[in-house]
Amino acid sequence: MYEHLSEYERALARFGDKVGLIAGLEINDKISPEEAYQQIKGLYKELKTIRKVERREWEEDIYIDM
Repeated sequence: MYEHLSEYERALARFGDKVGLIAGLEINDKISPEEAYQQIKGLYKELKTIRKVERREWEEDIYIDM
């Protein structure tokens, strides 16, 4: 299922899975709301970095093809 996805798309899928797990831990009082927030914030920062790299590579490919 995930074999044809870009690195960003795979990272986005993992992000969603991890956010779901973190939310479940917070809802069941296994971690605090602040800890959940900080973890999700860190995951989002990583996701943004991956997106920036992929976008840069995509734009470079466009310029090469022209």
